[in-house]
Amino acid sequence: MYQGKVDLHLHLDGSLSESVITELLARDGRTMPLEEIHDAIRVPDHCTSLVEYLKRFELPTQVLQTEYAMERAAYDLVERLAKLGLIYAEIRFAPQLHTRRGLSQEEVLKSTIRGVRQAQSDYPSIRAGLLLCSMIGGDANEETVELAKKYVGNGVVGADLAGAEGMVPIEAYYDLFRGLQRENVPYTIHAGECGDPENVRKAIELGAKRVGHGCGAIKSEAVMDLLVRTQTVVEACVVSNLQTKVVLDAKDHPIRPFFDRGIAVTVNTDNMSCSNTTLQREHEVIAGAMGFTDEEFLRMDENAINGAFIPENEKKELLKRLA
Repeated sequence: MYQGKVDLHLHLDGSLSESVITELLARDGRTMPLEEIHDAIRVPDHCTSLVEYLKRFELPTQVLQTEYAMERAAYDLVERLAKLGLIYAEIRFAPQLHTRRGLSQEEVLKSTIRGVRQAQSDYPSIRAGLLLCSMIGGDANEETVELAKKYVGNGVVGADLAGAEGMVPIEAYYDLFRGLQRENVPYTIHAGECGDPENVRKAIELGAKRVGHGCGAIKSEAVMDLLVRTQTVVEACVVSNLQTKVVLDAKDHPIRPFFDRGIAVTVNTDNMSCSNTTLQREHEVIAGAMGFTDEEFLRMDENAINGAFIPENEKKELLKRLA
């Protein structure tokens, strides 16, 4: 089976390894049995909703509150991705969630950039960039956006809007997105994860080059046509969608009709640790349920590279490394 090489939708805190959590707890003078860590961060089989799914982030967020922790987590994730054969990844996180112990958002970001850069130096087969997440309902989003503007091209490749979709209308963040547009900072928006096609339409109208999840678009012919017409990239995350009950059966996931319709859909992991997944597992689930071929998986990796928030010359080099 074709081995996936590109992941555009990957959360740092949701992909924190158990070994790093153990290490970071020890630095705080704490211990926790590995089984307890496992249960705290892994989504249970009986998960019933996105709200329950998001509880798996509590422990990772607790330990990711120092410069060392951010640098260590970033390094470890890029190292694991390189060993899995990925050639490009965009790793997203919300700096505002890691300031509980007094760090500024900028200190959080700079330490994360250090970890990514050191891992890339040690594992030159992979290229990774950071996406800075503003949070729905967050009270420090303007600072996050300013950091994205300041560091784009210097460790940061773009921005995102994440969190509990629907709690606040996407259009409430109009000014944030327009500010990013003025500085040519590309951004993606979590939209349609909870089944609302209108959020996908609004995200595109607000200038998003990509949408995270996008499942709700399947409910609207007009929105799917809009995705095709604008060639907005959809960051599909099948395993997590099954766990949050956005989709009840893999064979019903919209990734297949999206692909067949000509939507620029991609395969992603969302949260490797919380969802206990890898790109390989995502491919196995998708191939088993929907009959995707190696050639089709390759096309979705091409979609991902073409939709990446990097310069065109870097895209061309990555495209040569596929297959």
